[in-house]
Amino acid sequence: MQIRALGYLGFESPRYEEWLTFGPEIFGLQIGDRDPDGTIQLRVDDRHRRLSIHPGEEDRLAYIGWELAGRAAFSEAVAELSHKGYAPHLGTAEECRQREVLGLARFQDPYGFTHEVYYGPTSTVGSFLPGKPMAGSFVGGVGGVGHVVLAVPEITPELEKFVTDVLGMELFVTAPDGRFSGGQFYRCNPRTHCLALIAVPGHKGVHHLEIESTHMDDVGRAWDLVQERELPITVTLGRHMSDTLISFYMRTPTGFDIEFGAGSQLLDDTFVQTTPSALETWGHKFVGDGWPPTVRPLTPEQHPTGKE
Repeated sequence: MQIRALGYLGFESPRYEEWLTFGPEIFGLQIGDRDPDGTIQLRVDDRHRRLSIHPGEEDRLAYIGWELAGRAAFSEAVAELSHKGYAPHLGTAEECRQREVLGLARFQDPYGFTHEVYYGPTSTVGSFLPGKPMAGSFVGGVGGVGHVVLAVPEITPELEKFVTDVLGMELFVTAPDGRFSGGQFYRCNPRTHCLALIAVPGHKGVHHLEIESTHMDDVGRAWDLVQERELPITVTLGRHMSDTLISFYMRTPTGFDIEFGAGSQLLDDTFVQTTPSALETWGHKFVGDGWPPTVRPLTPEQHPTGKE
């Protein structure tokens, strides 16, 4: 299949209502329409659904939404998933209404993370209003939200095949020695990566989500604000060597980290895969208290599943 972008993500959290202030005040995310069950929608652009924080008993990633070009691409993706044994479940009319898309199909990867492919998202031109004044705007649109990093016990050949052969992504880079040694970073459009896998033996969960501004001042102001409010920083301001992004990481009310940055390069047809000699050009010192609490020890039933 040909995925165009990381389109949306859904999380569950008992502290979901904290995002009503956290999202707009720290980053400038817009609060969209609330769902009847209280779910909070956070917007970065004119798309109605980007980050959904659902009420839930525990902090966890509920689903990852991958955007397809249209109905024909969606039909081909469903047929491909079925042929390769991933048993996609077509979204009901009510589920499509909730996601504000024309069609979606749900399936699981080999470690049980839930993925959705969809087409026809609802968008209102000129409707995005940042939650606070910004020097720039969020990088979004057809490029998607940013990237999501998943922790798995082991990056198995089956999991790599799922990402490249089923999702159809291309490897951008393999992380050098360091905290994310051997991590695999994958791309689906001109952005350097939209999905990454890191190996944390015996654990599984979402590590972080990245969002990006078009202006470095937005990152600097958020960096100052986080320190003034004494919010939990996990990685200091710095620049990645692989993708040139200048960013910092902090813990969210839902337990996973957010990386907020600016200045990431866009790739074109001249892209050649290289191996960076280090993870960082400068900065990005780890100051947190270990892995995010959303990266949890595996339970006995959480063994690779994937196909049904």
